[in-house]
Amino acid sequence: MSVMSSGIPPKDRAQEGILWHIKSEGLKGGDRLMPERELAEKLGVSRTALRAAITQLISTHVLESRQGSGTYVLPPKPINIFQETYNFSDAVRRAGREPGSVLVYARLIEADGDLADRTGLAVGAPLFEMRRVRFADDEPVAIETAYVNYAICPGIEAHDFAVESLYDVLAGEYDVHVGHGEERISIARATADEASLLRVEEGSPVFFERALERQADGAPVEYLKAVILPSRYRFASNGCENGSRPKEVKSAWLTW
Repeated sequence: MSVMSSGIPPKDRAQEGILWHIKSEGLKGGDRLMPERELAEKLGVSRTALRAAITQLISTHVLESRQGSGTYVLPPKPINIFQETYNFSDAVRRAGREPGSVLVYARLIEADGDLADRTGLAVGAPLFEMRRVRFADDEPVAIETAYVNYAICPGIEAHDFAVESLYDVLAGEYDVHVGHGEERISIARATADEASLLRVEEGSPVFFERALERQADGAPVEYLKAVILPSRYRFASNGCENGSRPKEVKSAWLTW
């Protein structure tokens, strides 16, 4: 491949060329890029532009540099598509990785004023509260705290959510299905406790997500708070209407 210039800055051409190379060669997480000189010749870019592109892709966690060894491809990050119903396990599997969870705690509580406002339930309404650290392969990705409307799933606390999927249990045991939801995402800093669970430094930048998931009839199912590592998870729009997916070929650009 020779990357056409067409007015595109050299670093950007080199970056697109590297992504093309990863895809065309079928490189996976842990695979090493060919030496810089060979890759620059293959892509038709200068080594200066190539190095700048590699630096950029390292900063966005597509590549990593191992001193004395070379530059390696990182596993794809799971991605949450805004128009699609949120499901962490599905997002991880779509990235070709294995989802996992560590249960921090699970308990029954009553909605206080804040939770009542956020869920639309009455103050004192029963909620199933659960906090989990979510993994992609052996990497911690997010801390999720879920508040589930207990009225639609009595007895759900008997399940082991260290190994079971919340949405699978809701669907299989209670015939409860999420139809649509609302999400808010902001930027925050990891607290000491969050940093310990996510294996990062205290104060590391994180996404902070709030989401309210409902059944098709509008009944609240789950209010979620999540602390998510940007280096290990992504958000995007697929350009479709809510609840729909494009054909696979149209979303291929989301791979990296």
